[in-house]
Amino acid sequence: MLMAVPLHKKYLLGDFQLEPDTHVLRHGDAPIPLSKKRFQVLLFLIEHHDRLVTRQELLDLFWERSAVYDENLTKCISEIRKALNDQKKPHRFIETVPAVGYRYTGPLEEAALQYEASSFEIERTRGVRVIIEEDDGQDDAALANEKVFPLPSLAHSPAKSLPLSKTVRTSRFVPLVLACIALAAGALVIYRANTRATESRPTLIRSVAVLPLKNLTGDPSNEYFSDGMTESLMTTLSHIEGLKVVSRSAAFRFKGTEIEPREAGRQLGVASVLEGSVRTEGDSVRVILRLVDTDDGQILWANETSERNLRDVFALQDEIARHVAAGLKVELSGETERRLARRSTENFEAYQLYLKGNYHRNKSTLEGLHRGVEYFNQAVARDPNYALAYAGLAGSYVALGIDYVSPSEAFPKAKGYALKALELDEALGEAHYALGAVNFYYEWDWPAAQSELERTLELNPQAVETNACYLHSLDSLGKPEEAIAQVRRALELNPLSKAIHGELGCASYYARQYDQAIELSRQTLEMDSDFSFAHYHIARAYGQKRMHREAIAELNQIVEFSERSPMVITELGYNYAAAGDTAEARKLLAELSGRAARGEFVDPYPIAFICVALGENDQALDWLQKAYEARSSWMPWLKVEPKFDSLRANPRFTALLARAGLL
Repeated sequence: MLMAVPLHKKYLLGDFQLEPDTHVLRHGDAPIPLSKKRFQVLLFLIEHHDRLVTRQELLDLFWERSAVYDENLTKCISEIRKALNDQKKPHRFIETVPAVGYRYTGPLEEAALQYEASSFEIERTRGVRVIIEEDDGQDDAALANEKVFPLPSLAHSPAKSLPLSKTVRTSRFVPLVLACIALAAGALVIYRANTRATESRPTLIRSVAVLPLKNLTGDPSNEYFSDGMTESLMTTLSHIEGLKVVSRSAAFRFKGTEIEPREAGRQLGVASVLEGSVRTEGDSVRVILRLVDTDDGQILWANETSERNLRDVFALQDEIARHVAAGLKVELSGETERRLARRSTENFEAYQLYLKGNYHRNKSTLEGLHRGVEYFNQAVARDPNYALAYAGLAGSYVALGIDYVSPSEAFPKAKGYALKALELDEALGEAHYALGAVNFYYEWDWPAAQSELERTLELNPQAVETNACYLHSLDSLGKPEEAIAQVRRALELNPLSKAIHGELGCASYYARQYDQAIELSRQTLEMDSDFSFAHYHIARAYGQKRMHREAIAELNQIVEFSERSPMVITELGYNYAAAGDTAEARKLLAELSGRAARGEFVDPYPIAFICVALGENDQALDWLQKAYEARSSWMPWLKVEPKFDSLRANPRFTALLARAGLL
């Protein structure tokens, strides 16, 4: 009589074994300590190895939402890698897609399942291989009757497809074998029927990433044109209703790299990728593009445009957008058609100057912003009705007013250019953004700011990436948890945007979730190790955890890179003073005073940080009064800045909050 023992599945991970039933991870015969939760996370990644598992999915499954749950997950993955001796990069077992999630990429085989006194083998790779053995004492190999049946993927089965090799032993257990054959055959019928039904329905692909177009001229000075064409295509495609377009910073992280479209699409979380190249020569341009389905690598549309006159570039962009929409099976509404037909200028020289201005502005340096202003001014000189160029001027002056020059010098200009742009084109999202930023940073008109910034998102959802003041508007009004939720929603739309990820670290700081701020900023640095704002947010959080030496070390990584930005210098001074090194703190105060005396704008607001750490509260309030009078762009965060907790009971501080409209 045959007696079957219980099935005990286990996974072979190269030299390691994972036994789900007993919750044991082994290396050879030696068990490796692994907590229950870490074991569960590893098992989940293995059983879902065929896809990227997002961080949010793991958090929802295995953690209750606590203040440091993101850090818990990162530590969990780190401990799993330690158990698998997989701590050095490139990781062998678990791949990290920064800020998005994880994928199991290691060796994987499902181990033998055994029945006592039984013999048949099922090998599942591309099919089922069944060997029926007659148990009459003769040589097994000589008498084996072998049949192979294709094994379809079961569309409705929760089981995951694995590269398996299962061995099961039985004697004269033909009915069970025949049942397996019948099941496989039936599943094949269902699979083919489902496949035919799926093939008969058009597939709708609603998301696309435009990878930076390659500049094939060989001349770096032409980068402005290839980058500009890329951004123009992003903007044009974002006008197509119902189509998600990945943000600029997320897509441009692949600039200068060689990456397969499917891999880029997988990392960016989109269903399709548009890639290609641009070559300009004299008065002609050649654009080669292909639209790739990231699921199966199928080319949905491709062109090899014959050379066109550069002055036809506007019509060329319209054609490309329509071809992409057709390739994605997106039907264009009447409003979308009108948006695609709308052009901000017909003057090609003005357009080229605008692209150069945008190229330099995107460098986000003082020199880059000034050069951007020069090119935008030249563009509006060529076409006085060029709304987008006026919006470029407005955005440049917003950036200058936040970080580099006196707010009273920059923001009124920004407002004037934004209003001029809206006079020419009321539906220009870039201009609404600039006007909202002026309302927020300079005029402190919170309802007007929110109205303008919501209008920006309505006209162009992708603007959420640069819409820092909208994301921060809630935490400045004392609602930090709502601010975090807002930024998280933005991050879901653009999971690889370092700008939005940086804002999430910043919002966590103001919510006083310092461990989360550190963890999220570390994740941002995985995307771009030179992103100075991530280092800055880490340092701020360290400072509030009284880890001042760690904060100083973090800031020293960026102090010269930031060209000794007053923002970085004041944070350094705060931490030196809080750590008891008053001499170094006063040295930095003297440096800032000297720079101000030489005519450089030094915002009074962060100088108050150093005074608070030195215990000089009256002087701190004096600097905050000066900040109020200078219309400092830092003032919206006065109510929630943790460094000012020692000032909150002071009537002067309360009066400042009231005058700034923060009470």
